[in-house]
Amino acid sequence: MFLKSLQLENFRNISSLDISFDPRKKVTVIIGENAQGKTNLLESVYFLALTKSFKTQNFEEVIMKDREHGRIKGMINDEEEKELEIAFGLVPFKQKKYKKDKAVTDIKKYLNNLNVVLFTPEDIKIIKGEPDDKRKYLNMIAIQTYKDFLDVFLTYKKALYNRNKALLSGGAHLEVWNEKLAEFGLQIWEKRAEIIAYFSKKINEKYQKLSTSNDKIGIEYQEHPQTIEEYLLRLKESYAKDLEKGVTHLGPHRDSFKVLLNGEDMKKFSSRGELRTAVLAMKLVELELIREFTGQQPVLLLDDVFSELDHAHQEHLISAILDHQSFITTTCREHIGLFGKDVQILTASNGVIAKEA
Repeated sequence: MFLKSLQLENFRNISSLDISFDPRKKVTVIIGENAQGKTNLLESVYFLALTKSFKTQNFEEVIMKDREHGRIKGMINDEEEKELEIAFGLVPFKQKKYKKDKAVTDIKKYLNNLNVVLFTPEDIKIIKGEPDDKRKYLNMIAIQTYKDFLDVFLTYKKALYNRNKALLSGGAHLEVWNEKLAEFGLQIWEKRAEIIAYFSKKINEKYQKLSTSNDKIGIEYQEHPQTIEEYLLRLKESYAKDLEKGVTHLGPHRDSFKVLLNGEDMKKFSSRGELRTAVLAMKLVELELIREFTGQQPVLLLDDVFSELDHAHQEHLISAILDHQSFITTTCREHIGLFGKDVQILTASNGVIAKEA
């Protein structure tokens, strides 16, 4: 999977962009001072792939100030050439439109045509953050890995909403929603558990190479029902508590995971450097997982990844990503030399992205 070209219109501070990428140069480095548009370029590729931003939940915020519409278009090469396009606007009402090969489509058919793996400095929240941050991370991987996951997830959310509504009304007709929750909740848990199991096998090797240490890292996933019958039984056991509070306490909407370093919860005891290295190791595992499960090489987006790594750790990271198309932001020109000659350089200045001669 290779992003062959990218066109932007009114995206953040980038009013217009039409750029192509050389498949012989898999690494693209975007260099510039802060707040010039480097991260916005990464965000646009992420948005093109997943139909949303990693910086905001309100898509209208990505539209350039004082403009009413924006657009992202990309040409993707895998077994066949595909054109993806997202148009978004504020009038006549807030909306997003998806196109594949110039034909309007829905989000379910649009997704899985371009897969991405993103690292930003804020991603330490995958370990340090709240359970909701961890669930969102697993969901993002699952949506790119399993084509039916979005359908399953949305059906579960609808059933959860209706069960909670029934609880607030005294608990009538819960059996119908219990069955739905058990059927679709178990599928979500099973897919997340498969992802965690893959991470558990791979993450220690990645972490030790990046950290050049013998520390042992692992992931511990929250226990969950293994069958629909067990799920229904546990819903029955939590009925009184659910009815009292008016919410459903059991389900994948409440689960979480821990990342452990030498058996200790990293959320409580690890330094920022250890957390950053652990998240980078997770991203390298994520790259392999998506490639293995889908047969497609995801595009890697690295935002300010080298600023807190010493030279040895930088070299370990580079050796792990050279087979992937990668977009990497930096403020330091010295970082470009780490990639040798096979690198495409873009400059970012006041929203203008240009190829460096």
